[in-house]
Amino acid sequence: MTESKWTFIGAGNMASSLIGGLIASGVNANNITVVDVNAAACEKIQQTFAVNSVASPEHIETGAAIVIAVKPHIVEAVCKSVAARNPSLVVSVAAGVRTDSISSWLPANTAIVRCMPNTPALLGLGATALYANTNCTQEQLKQSDALLATAGEIRWVKTEAELDAVTALSGSGPAYFFYLIEHMANAAESLGLDAELSREFAIETAFGAASMARARELPPNQLRENVTSKGGTTAAALAVFDEHKLAGTIAAAMKAAKDRAIEMGDEYGDSG
Repeated sequence: MTESKWTFIGAGNMASSLIGGLIASGVNANNITVVDVNAAACEKIQQTFAVNSVASPEHIETGAAIVIAVKPHIVEAVCKSVAARNPSLVVSVAAGVRTDSISSWLPANTAIVRCMPNTPALLGLGATALYANTNCTQEQLKQSDALLATAGEIRWVKTEAELDAVTALSGSGPAYFFYLIEHMANAAESLGLDAELSREFAIETAFGAASMARARELPPNQLRENVTSKGGTTAAALAVFDEHKLAGTIAAAMKAAKDRAIEMGDEYGDSG
């Protein structure tokens, strides 16, 4: 892995996270290149990690392994701009853009890995699902594995359609928890607590609960039952959740996210 060379198209937060992870794992900064039309972004990431930077894809090394870390609507333009460089491997972290579309914009038989990371990857606490097309070799799978493992937990899925469900779960999921923290804090403040204390305790409660679940000593439903005494305060709160059909709301919200992921795949598909 220490001899791997990577070229990142895009110098945003996700690229920074992965580059930092690569360097921490032992990859030499000289083996990492960043390409971004935003000169200031390139300069910032170059100063932070001492990596190489170039202003245009035409300077990318032929046969390089490329990470596409840009907004979905410009993936097509990026792919077409690097096609002449005959990349050995393309890893896309752009949401919604399917591998068949990416493949249509690149040379035939290009090895492509599409992945769905989430924002906690910026802290090395991400949950990333990966899908590879049939052109990928075992070595390229391992190479992609090592790249995304620097950002947290990774899992390979067998079908690309599963990425749409992953998007609804872990891709959009952090926002669901932020929403809950936000409104728990607001509710606590309305009950008479100081705003700062409300926010701090909402955050720490979420962190503590997630940490207990992450230990995997007990399943989440058992952890919930363990803190729910019959006739107690927690039972009273959970009864309100059930009354308002919160479980159904969560399921409907995640379906909406999955449906939107599918729509995005159609929107950002091959335009010919």
